[in-house]
Amino acid sequence: MDRIRADHHYTISYSKANRAKWKAMERIFGNWEESYAELPLYVDALRRSNPGTTVFFEGPVIQENNMGRPIRQFERVFWAFGPALEAFKHCRPLVCIDGTHLYGKYKGTLLIATACDAENGLLPIAFAIVESENRSSWTFFLWNLFFSVGGINNLCVISDRHLGIIAGMKDIEESWLDQVPPQTWALCYDDGRRHGTMTTNRAESMNSVLKGVRGLPITAILQQTFIRVSEYFYTRRESAESMSGEHVPSMQQHLERTAHDARAMLVRRLDRSEFNVQDKNAVMYIVFLYPDNAECQCHVPKLFHYPCAHVIAACGYARISPGRYVSHWLSSESYRHTYEPRFHSVDDKSRWPIPTENDPIFIPPNVRRQAGRPVSTRRRMHMDSRDPSLRYTCSICHEKGHRKMST
Repeated sequence: MDRIRADHHYTISYSKANRAKWKAMERIFGNWEESYAELPLYVDALRRSNPGTTVFFEGPVIQENNMGRPIRQFERVFWAFGPALEAFKHCRPLVCIDGTHLYGKYKGTLLIATACDAENGLLPIAFAIVESENRSSWTFFLWNLFFSVGGINNLCVISDRHLGIIAGMKDIEESWLDQVPPQTWALCYDDGRRHGTMTTNRAESMNSVLKGVRGLPITAILQQTFIRVSEYFYTRRESAESMSGEHVPSMQQHLERTAHDARAMLVRRLDRSEFNVQDKNAVMYIVFLYPDNAECQCHVPKLFHYPCAHVIAACGYARISPGRYVSHWLSSESYRHTYEPRFHSVDDKSRWPIPTENDPIFIPPNVRRQAGRPVSTRRRMHMDSRDPSLRYTCSICHEKGHRKMST
């Protein structure tokens, strides 16, 4: 509206601007109703070009058309790209799950499962579009997620404890939670399964990455997630080829920074594997160095799977490389293997498979979004407010009270 006013000196109403926006989006991404009908055809083309991709639909059969094809009313769809599932095999067995609202023509919620690579980068592995966050929709998502990443032991799931997630977990507890130890889903039994991840910030970050996608027709949402994830893999693959050290750069920097702190510590050796390490505050820690793992009373090696300053100080005394106590999940080799899988282009619409009589035709759900401008940004809560005692520090002049961008 501001651009029309500036370029043409004419003020248009909000309703007219909104109608123009919908028409432009339909011209670029297709009609909303036709997008539901095209969804199974795109999925077939996606599966053919990218083997290992899993897609599951839910929706009741309403009737059959004159060619005998079933007409189903869309309820839910789950999808996980084959290369992303292959990449997850080389990541920590940890996923963050979260949901975010769609703001297109029809109501819906986008559910996302995000993993973490060796550089603590985001790795989206599964998506779903459901009617809302409730018990049934989260059960649908968790069932298909567990099936898609099956074969990975001790999978840890981190969530924001939405009531639908808790109820969904209860629905599958007989077949899943009873088969896995409580360390994989209960914080009080953590024992290092969370790898130091305490929040769902990774999933929240992926929500913001897909912010512009959430207002598109449903087939376009799948197409755009495919494009963005495939571009993400290519960028990370290029950076992985430049890695030369044993560990990823962030872990190498941590070891160097922590080794500097370890030089100021006093070490006494009590046994072949037991050490007393006193830090600069005169606090004593008991450290054990075993061939395969290290233990410290600060619990950092156990919770984060890399050595703390006390372990590094003991390693220096014993002339042992601290790198041996870094988890293989944090190695350069693991990072390269993560992004080795290749995404392959999906055929143009004109080359999609010809539908058979068993292929369903989906129609939109009867849950159209209400009139009015949708909220596209997450509402800030009390946890988002900044502590008034914390002050910004400028990276240029190093003065407190402002940032570089405000100078």
